[in-house]
Amino acid sequence: MSKCIREIAKCFLVENLGGIPHLDNPEKFSLSSHLLLRDDNTGIEYTVADVDMTDQANPILTCYRYDPNESTTFYLDIPKEDFNNYSLA
Repeated sequence: MSKCIREIAKCFLVENLGGIPHLDNPEKFSLSSHLLLRDDNTGIEYTVADVDMTDQANPILTCYRYDPNESTTFYLDIPKEDFNNYSLA
């Protein structure tokens, strides 16, 4: 990914999704906006918590969901190659 496109992606994360860079890794952003994804196979919805752009060609989304029956939180990392299995909820 070219440096220009990388900077545009980072600006989009910050300006449109409320992305806040991590102190220990400025290539990883926490999202303050609630971005929901739905697994197209199971219908389960996840909230995107972080976007890791350390490898700009292969970003990773860290997502979570709550299970009210078990009072637990499940975390899921979605690599770029699996993005087409999810849609906006």
